[in-house]
Amino acid sequence: MIGGRGEKTASRTLNRATNTMRQPGSTFKVLSTFIPALDVNGDTLATVIQDGPYKYSSGESVDNWWKGYRGNLSIRYCIQESANVCTVKKYTEVTSAVGLRYLTENFAFTTLDPVNDSGQATSLGGITNGVYNIELTAAYAAIANGGVYSKPILYTHIYDHNNKLLFENTAATHVAMKESTAALITDAMEDVVTKGTGTACKLSGMPAAGKTGTTTEDRDFWFSGYTPYLTASVWGGYDDNAKQSGSQVAYPKKIWKA
Repeated sequence: MIGGRGEKTASRTLNRATNTMRQPGSTFKVLSTFIPALDVNGDTLATVIQDGPYKYSSGESVDNWWKGYRGNLSIRYCIQESANVCTVKKYTEVTSAVGLRYLTENFAFTTLDPVNDSGQATSLGGITNGVYNIELTAAYAAIANGGVYSKPILYTHIYDHNNKLLFENTAATHVAMKESTAALITDAMEDVVTKGTGTACKLSGMPAAGKTGTTTEDRDFWFSGYTPYLTASVWGGYDDNAKQSGSQVAYPKKIWKA
């Protein structure tokens, strides 16, 4: 856990991994939409969604990060290339009630507003308060762990100098999704790394799976992902929410890979 960049100037200051809420962007797509779609909606990675003109219920157009539309896309491709229109369409079909239940109960996010975050934009990570890095990482770890969520803990045992056990800490767990869903989503997110939006995270000789995230005006850059051994999320941005350059989008991926 790293709370920020730069030289340490004081102790017990701001830890951005545990105490800063940031918009999660497209890292939310698999959690809010595609996991519930596979888990309870009867979809598969081959299920096709039409990428075409589409509007939110408010009348505002939903736009992809690419220009125009690409026609019929599979869920696998939507995850690989981070399709916005298809995600909102599928979230609307799954329903926001189910999507929110997965986010707040199955994945234990504590920062969502049940009223203000009940809209379609939640599918794309457009939420009121943002999320804590540690909670996003725990959600992705649940996928890596075959669908079993473990509440984050920072120690397992504490011993005194005589090797006497003083404290023992065991993570609370629950099933967040079917094991088959976790396996399929992992397979799709491996494509993100090998040929999709996360190729900068590709490792030599080891599989990796994950999802990129970018928010409006490049204020937040993310990569959340895992190997067979570790799960990690890297967020990049400014404390004052200033804009970043779109050309900088790869640096959280490079940090994650390193």
